Amino acid sequence: MNNILGIGTDIVEIERIRDSIKEFQDKFFERICTEKERAYCFQHKDPASPLAARFAAKEAIAKALGTGIGKTLSWQDMEILNNREGKPEATLSPEASRIFHHPRILISMSHCKEYATAVALVTLNDE
Repeated sequence: MNNILGIGTDIVEIERIRDSIKEFQDKFFERICTEKERAYCFQHKDPASPLAARFAAKEAIAKALGTGIGKTLSWQDMEILNNREGKPEATLSPEASRIFHHPRILISMSHCKEYATAVALVTLNDE
């Protein structure tokens, strides 16, 4: 049986992400995304939308874990990739997974023309 550790949500304006990409270029992608996430985002005509969804998802995960993004958890400690069916799946780096006791992370992401949003539910397995 799983125990809920936390739930988090976030919403971001896609234009804000687009502005950050213009201002900081590759440095912004490199700070927020893993190499695999960058490859996924750049497959799209407008990489700002999938990046914004991942930005929101990582914020939601950090909120669900109760830490925010900073000293304990970095942007690079979280990776969101789609499985073969297109469902986004979140994983933590080995170190972050250990710190947070190997949680299971469920996420849902969505975006429209102006906004990207995400919800994360973090559970811990009974031992």
